[in-house]
Amino acid sequence: MRIYSRTLSPMALAVSVLYASTSPASAQAGDPAAQCSALNSVTLPAGTITLPTSGAKVTSAIFMVSSDLGNQQGEFCKVLGETSPVDPQAPKILWQVNLPSSWNGKLLQYGGGGYNGSIPPTTEKITLGLDVVQTPLAQGYVTFGSDSGHQAPNADDASFGKNDEAMLNYGYMHIRKTLDVAKALVEKRYARPIKRVYYQGGSTGGREGLTAASRWPDVYDGILTNYPTANFVGLRLWGAGLARAVYDDKSAGWIPPKLVETIAKDAIASCDALDGAKDGLISDASGCRKQSATLVEKLSCRAGETGNPENCLTKAQIDRTLKIYHGGYTLSYQLANGIDSYPGYNSLEGILMQLGSEPQIRNPPVSGPNAHHSSRSFEFLQNFVVRDQSLDLLSFDIRDPGKFKDRIVELSGVIGATQTDWSAFANKGGKIIWLQGTDDPSVSPYGNAKLYEAIVAKMGREKAAEFVRFYLVPGLAHGGGRFSPTWDNLTALDNWVENSVPPINPIVMDATKSDTRGRTRPLCEYPSWPKYTGKGDMSQASSFTCARD
Repeated sequence: MRIYSRTLSPMALAVSVLYASTSPASAQAGDPAAQCSALNSVTLPAGTITLPTSGAKVTSAIFMVSSDLGNQQGEFCKVLGETSPVDPQAPKILWQVNLPSSWNGKLLQYGGGGYNGSIPPTTEKITLGLDVVQTPLAQGYVTFGSDSGHQAPNADDASFGKNDEAMLNYGYMHIRKTLDVAKALVEKRYARPIKRVYYQGGSTGGREGLTAASRWPDVYDGILTNYPTANFVGLRLWGAGLARAVYDDKSAGWIPPKLVETIAKDAIASCDALDGAKDGLISDASGCRKQSATLVEKLSCRAGETGNPENCLTKAQIDRTLKIYHGGYTLSYQLANGIDSYPGYNSLEGILMQLGSEPQIRNPPVSGPNAHHSSRSFEFLQNFVVRDQSLDLLSFDIRDPGKFKDRIVELSGVIGATQTDWSAFANKGGKIIWLQGTDDPSVSPYGNAKLYEAIVAKMGREKAAEFVRFYLVPGLAHGGGRFSPTWDNLTALDNWVENSVPPINPIVMDATKSDTRGRTRPLCEYPSWPKYTGKGDMSQASSFTCARD
């Protein structure tokens, strides 16, 4: 036996003892370490996996014991492996499956982020989960995830998209391929049936969860989706449109950081008390939107002013950048599922617009110095759409993409989760808990709200309520923000699936690293929002009610 020690964050599963692999000859029923070691020799033929591959294999299976959890609840087999592509030029899918010694019969798949490229932290807590609740692995879930079918140094790199198989893996195929691998390993390890299969994630991981349930409604039982990039292609087109608005005509639309901060601070000061509580959060976002024109007028450059970037907004900044950031865009053609628009963001309701620190666009754009969305959009258009041709982002017209229109429309059906008919998933008892933040600068809260409304319109409010709960959370950004809601969301999902008990008046706790950490709020079903009752501690959810006006 060899002993290792390392320090992990409280969110991680602290693993301190690593047992050397046992020889296959010593493997016997009831010996978790031996059963784990026996998986080292496992290969899975292509027929094991629903979608096309060249098979999969385990590259390592290591028996792990946690130092801070008792008995078998702290034991698991960490299995790493790879799934080979059909195209020899495509990268492999790398994955991790964690098999607890004390299994509860359920599987939980972890989603990734951005353009992926690395395996998500499958031994840690889930997106927006509570720190004080045991990790899913410690609760007995088999947890697993993959790098989505390519390896990259960061989640901004989309160069893999030039390969068709890698692109399709990222779009949706890796989800089912990795699930099939996990199911095969579960069958070999436990030799008993799987009760439930869940998916959880945020951003790209949130999109993946919706994709999993929409493409394979007979396989997945429940989804935790947080701020999902559901309209993936619509978002990438928005980034290209923003780039033109900001950087055309020698960056006439660029708004410098100090003025961006002023806009956000003035909006908060103007709208904070609309919900009855002056607490740094704008809960009544729709009420605040009604005041946005007044805010713009207040910050506009007056006659004789030259548009000092530290003090006032020029006409170009208003007509170009604020117009698309706040109002979004409309196309003359349709993406998948009839979508022809992308709503804007709460850029005049308190969020900090991500317009970059430099007025000039780099080639290619770099997130941080340049607008965040311009970088992600360039990666998409260059590698998924234009591919081997050179791309000038400032010559690309999202409303008239010319010869690339058909490719863009095609991709919107490959990468995205914008369907509105969820009958198959709902009828088999599947459930979705969906959170989106009003302060999100990366995914339009109104885009996801509009998609939810389309689902309700298609299926009817009563039918939709049987399987989905959508919450628009004030202060939540793209993770973090001025209010980062955490709650026991996996238990809520599991209880709904297993016992037909939907989330009832859930309470969320703020996990921001700030003076407001620990305050609570009710989680209000859209379109309602938390309104202060006028009495009681503003840090307590009991002092708020869910209101619609």
